[in-house]
Amino acid sequence: MLVAATLTASPALAQTAPSEQEATRVDEIIVTATRREQRLIEAPVAVTAVSGEQLENSGVSDIRELTSLAPSVQFQTPGGGSDSSIRIRGVGTTSTNPGLESSVGVIIDGVIRARTGVALSELGDLRSIEVLRGPQGTLFGRNTSSGIINVMTKQPDFDGIHGNITGTYGNYDNRRLSGAINLPLIEDELALRVEGSWEVRDGFYTDANSNQSLDNLDRQFVRAKLLWRPTDNVSWTFSGDYTNRNENCCVALLAIAGPTYNLVNQLAAARGGVGYPTTDPFERRASKNAVRRNQEDITDGGLSAVGEIDLGWANLTSVTAYRAWEAWRSQDFDHSGADLGFFAPDGLHQKFNVFTQELRLQGNAGKLDWLVGLFYADEKVLNDSAYRMGADYPLIYGGAATFQASTLAAFRPGDGARGIGEQEGTDLSFFTHNVYHITDALSVTGGLRWTQNKKSIDFRGENFNPACDSALRTADTPGITRFCAPFWDTRLNPAGDTDSRTEEALTGTANIAYRISPNLNTYLSYSRGYKSGGYNFDRAGFTTPATPNARDLAFNEETVDAYEFGIKGEFFDRTLRANFAAFHQTFEGFQLIEYTGINFVVRSLSEVISKGAELELTWMPMDGLTLTNGLSYTDAYYPVNTGNSTYSGRELEQSPDWVNVSSITWEFPIGSSLTGVAYADARYSSEFFTGGFDPNRVQTSFTTANVRFSLRDANEAWQLDVFARNVFDQEYYRRVIPATFQTGSYSAFLGDPRTYGVTLRRNF
Repeated sequence: MLVAATLTASPALAQTAPSEQEATRVDEIIVTATRREQRLIEAPVAVTAVSGEQLENSGVSDIRELTSLAPSVQFQTPGGGSDSSIRIRGVGTTSTNPGLESSVGVIIDGVIRARTGVALSELGDLRSIEVLRGPQGTLFGRNTSSGIINVMTKQPDFDGIHGNITGTYGNYDNRRLSGAINLPLIEDELALRVEGSWEVRDGFYTDANSNQSLDNLDRQFVRAKLLWRPTDNVSWTFSGDYTNRNENCCVALLAIAGPTYNLVNQLAAARGGVGYPTTDPFERRASKNAVRRNQEDITDGGLSAVGEIDLGWANLTSVTAYRAWEAWRSQDFDHSGADLGFFAPDGLHQKFNVFTQELRLQGNAGKLDWLVGLFYADEKVLNDSAYRMGADYPLIYGGAATFQASTLAAFRPGDGARGIGEQEGTDLSFFTHNVYHITDALSVTGGLRWTQNKKSIDFRGENFNPACDSALRTADTPGITRFCAPFWDTRLNPAGDTDSRTEEALTGTANIAYRISPNLNTYLSYSRGYKSGGYNFDRAGFTTPATPNARDLAFNEETVDAYEFGIKGEFFDRTLRANFAAFHQTFEGFQLIEYTGINFVVRSLSEVISKGAELELTWMPMDGLTLTNGLSYTDAYYPVNTGNSTYSGRELEQSPDWVNVSSITWEFPIGSSLTGVAYADARYSSEFFTGGFDPNRVQTSFTTANVRFSLRDANEAWQLDVFARNVFDQEYYRRVIPATFQTGSYSAFLGDPRTYGVTLRRNF
């Protein structure tokens, strides 16, 4: 949770500049967390609002970088764009399996994205970001059990032709060009805004076997928005965007060398390669087999139409959208120079096609602010993965000393199996969210949502693994164990199976808010959230492979009951803003992907608890100087409960107890025609498990810091920035995993190293 304030800048929504008398007051913040425009201190919810100005000052342009501003937000990004998840208050989706919906929803310009990884595309010029903490069971499209990240980008306007051109150059040969232009087409009726960007950057790692740069950037993005106001009471915004990414992603490095370390080096050397160039991952020297590729190609695009219609007695909002996201990945997934296991080019293919329609009707009737709405989503999901064995796979387990000769004779490099899951689903919701003002100081809020969720799956396979067949014929027990592992077991009937499921859920919120004084507000709330069940997209999930039953892949819904108390205030003639929230959340049916040692299964655990408190402060002690501090304490754990299996009594992964984020912004004149803006922030995180409960997978406490200095023309015609992220080059893990097929070794996905550069922006 970040101190929810702008830094000597405009608020989250456009407002007039403060008068000279108000120059040393913290800026007014307007949020839309309840689908109504409210002052931040009056919104009876835990919300972090980050304005476009603050995003510009900090240099944050990607949802993943929100962690430098919001301590309650934690990102897990072990692989590429299709392999990411978000946590709020310690809770999030524990796997990137596309069958699991996201615990934290991401909404961009009113349109919810299908999954977290789908949301990690280019954002363009940002207007504001709001982080809503806790379950969102009434508003914002699809239900979420842990929170919402609501992103708003800049809109077209009728204020003449204007725009910007921006260029950045940084280390790792980072080059980025972006631009935007606003064009009024018909006075006060039609306006167009077009923006785009192009960015390339060398990777953070060099492959020892090919000198190829890995984990690079290569992205192109374009978006156009058309604002149409045929009358004073009607407004439509039509938007279209497209993003293309072609990157050498998904790199893990050796973090702990186990008993197989020397053997991996020997196997790689026998083929003229390097197994592991170093045992220090932070040398950032990667290794993969020279004939394998690490590549991820992503296309992401969509169309939307947002209508705002003033009916006189109420306001009608319509949000219609269609989005298509597709990713192809190839990867050496043992992350070594030996040839053990891989996805062939385009061997992992994921796709989401989603149509959504939301309608909201809201108005006032005396003391009642009412809102009713409908949400509908039609989603199609594809997950097509083909796991293959490399040439060294038999040798890592002993080769001829372990397996029968007939099994080895049947083995061919590239053998394996394929699993193809296609899911169709619909989500239909009716909701209402109402605020009744008992007095000018006291109000109560009640919200309900009824949801019907339907899903159907068609799962089938393809087997191309003669070594498994041979091991089964000859009862080669070691051969059956290794060559008939569930993800390439030829005993799976390729015909697969189909299944369907329907759920209904009732969620909502109850809230009482009391204004103690014009600048001090309190609230107490209860919310119930819901995340739908679904299907595990893993062929290894079948209990009886020869007669597969798709119900084996099904898992149940997840619900949460959350209680929260908050107090928000502004003090000392509005030079200090303080927001405090205490929360207790109980999750039932918590969805967890567990690796059993032979396959991945989805567990619906009995209970998870997340409790804690958050304090945010913004202080403006003098004109031009703003200090912020956000402190979050979260105790997220699996209670002692037989229904929690082996997780009973454990802490949640990726959930540090303490996180603190601080920032300072100083804006000052330089002569009569220039302005300087100096900005710095730092994030401290206590230790946490990056995955599982293995002490080898713990990330100890660490701190990262970012700095930025801007030199701006007084007329805002141009701006020159110099910046550094992770300025002290802090070394830390994003995630540590057991090394694939290498008992006792561990691989790690690393946090980004220090990056720095210069940006020149020309406004017109």
